[in-house]
Amino acid sequence: MFPRRSLLRTVVRLVIPVIGVLVISVLAFQNGVNVSDREDIPDDDLITQIYYSIGLFALGGMDLGMPTDGPAFWRAALVLTYFLAPALAAFTVIEGFSRLIWQRLVFHWPWRNHIVVTGAGRVARAVVERLRHVFPKTSILVVEKEVTDAQMAHFRDMKRVHLISGDMTEPETNVAMRIDHAKCLFLITNDALANVETAVQYKSSFSGRVGLPMLVRVADLDLMERANAILGSQAWEPCVNIHRSVAQKICRDSIDYMRETEGKETLVFTGFGRFSQTYLRQFILLRGVDQIDSMVIIDQDAELCWQRFLYKLSEEQRAKIEGIPVERKTGLQEDPRLWHSVLNRQESGMRSGTKLVVLLGTNDDQSNLKAAMRVREQKPDAYVMFRMFGASRFSQEVAQDMDLNLVDIQQELNQQIVSWVDALEERSQSA
Repeated sequence: MFPRRSLLRTVVRLVIPVIGVLVISVLAFQNGVNVSDREDIPDDDLITQIYYSIGLFALGGMDLGMPTDGPAFWRAALVLTYFLAPALAAFTVIEGFSRLIWQRLVFHWPWRNHIVVTGAGRVARAVVERLRHVFPKTSILVVEKEVTDAQMAHFRDMKRVHLISGDMTEPETNVAMRIDHAKCLFLITNDALANVETAVQYKSSFSGRVGLPMLVRVADLDLMERANAILGSQAWEPCVNIHRSVAQKICRDSIDYMRETEGKETLVFTGFGRFSQTYLRQFILLRGVDQIDSMVIIDQDAELCWQRFLYKLSEEQRAKIEGIPVERKTGLQEDPRLWHSVLNRQESGMRSGTKLVVLLGTNDDQSNLKAAMRVREQKPDAYVMFRMFGASRFSQEVAQDMDLNLVDIQQELNQQIVSWVDALEERSQSA
């Protein structure tokens, strides 16, 4: 969405006017318009005429002289390009300089009582939208290490929101953002370690007020717990994990289904990354290892992902779970061969009464939806969950018709952001 909008604006503002000037000037030469300081341009080849037309953007026709021959309409059209071409060139240069000057001005402005958000991805965009609603008169500084055209297009028209190119792990950027004088700080880039490092750097290097309201996005649960021990207090833990909050909710929902009938569960995961691993950790915590009959993991790096998961468990949990049959299938969930033994009760070795629970948790929304439909068609009694970010109306209708459990990460995220921002608002008022 955003890249297309940015491209369209560029085409309308720059490309079309430039092409228009070139086309008008070439047509004027083609229709017999000559100039006083150059001879026989209408008789030259097309390449030569285009060359002189391009020169209008630099010299505005000063090297060509005034039109002399040809129809009056095309002479007037060529004179018009004498003004338009250098004006377009000057506009582009001025716009570039203004952006540069504005960036430096924003970077060095003596900000006070503002909000700093690091990262400009989809999580940061949702956070900024909520912040604008809760703090309508507060300036918001969005700091991104490498600013893209799509990000600029998204934040450009937002009042009191300033997108700044900078690295928050660098001390000079922290100083420029005047974090000591900020209302609150959101460290929500995709780099969890950089988020924690920035938070620790502020705590150890700045002499600002004690207890700055701070929210730190950390994807790894072990890293989050350690960071909270360093940064937090008894009343406030600044580090949050999106996957854990969503996993807790869907885990509780799925366990409610499991408790309706007796028997153990066979758990099937596709894309055994942070989201699926977080769900399994919540399952072990809430449901218990003893309720797992067997597990199947489908991932391009299934063995590596499984070993990483085991490494993060306690010795007691690891000892229990290592006694459970875990089949690691290396590949893509689109491959029907990987599903044959999983969905065939006799070949998979599932005992009678065992419930099949499937979590399709890859980052490919379309693939998750198609796999969910395939599982439902072959296993009507299975409990099927599939992950999407920003579920479409079609996927919602399919989930309802086929009794599938749609996990909309964007919807869950928005709910979490509301609670984060509201909690930080209360904390900023008491700080």
